[in-house]
Amino acid sequence: MGSVNVQHANSDHASAGRAIWTALIVVAGGTMSLFFACATPFAALATLAASKTERRDTALAVGLVWLLNQVIGYGFLGYPWRWDSFAWGAAIGVGAGMGLVAAIALAPTRKGPFAVSLPFVGAFAAYEFTLYLASFVLPTEPYAFTLLVVREIFVVNAVSLVGLMFAHWLATMAGLLTDPADQDVSFNRALSVH
Repeated sequence: MGSVNVQHANSDHASAGRAIWTALIVVAGGTMSLFFACATPFAALATLAASKTERRDTALAVGLVWLLNQVIGYGFLGYPWRWDSFAWGAAIGVGAGMGLVAAIALAPTRKGPFAVSLPFVGAFAAYEFTLYLASFVLPTEPYAFTLLVVREIFVVNAVSLVGLMFAHWLATMAGLLTDPADQDVSFNRALSVH
């Protein structure tokens, strides 16, 4: 009976941790939307969601970041209320979703400081490629996909990912969060005891 209470307490802590981490991803995405506007690091956020949240929370986190990005853009940053602006907003949402799909597909089965490298590169490539395809039908600036601009967007995403991974590590060390992979291991250990 004691092990059932421990499992219930661990489950409650894990649920609270999931909610906290999803909220932190959304708040970080919103804050970055204020600073980076059209360069919000969706590839970094998708990679983080794919590697540090449970599967059921990944789409929710990235979708809420995209929605908050649009609210901030149109409500506070003065995005123009025109069809092409709305279409680019939708394209960014699709790009964020494609980045998430790529990050999930390439998510590592092992841990380590560089375990997110491949999912991040995949998420960034999928995100940028989706936007590049959209540029064939939506109006854009001729320099929007030059090497210089893409490199700058990559750096913003890479630095954001490192910062967010560090924040996750700090929150885990403080006991606010648990790593989803660790939760699976501890739950499987508890089941094997019975």
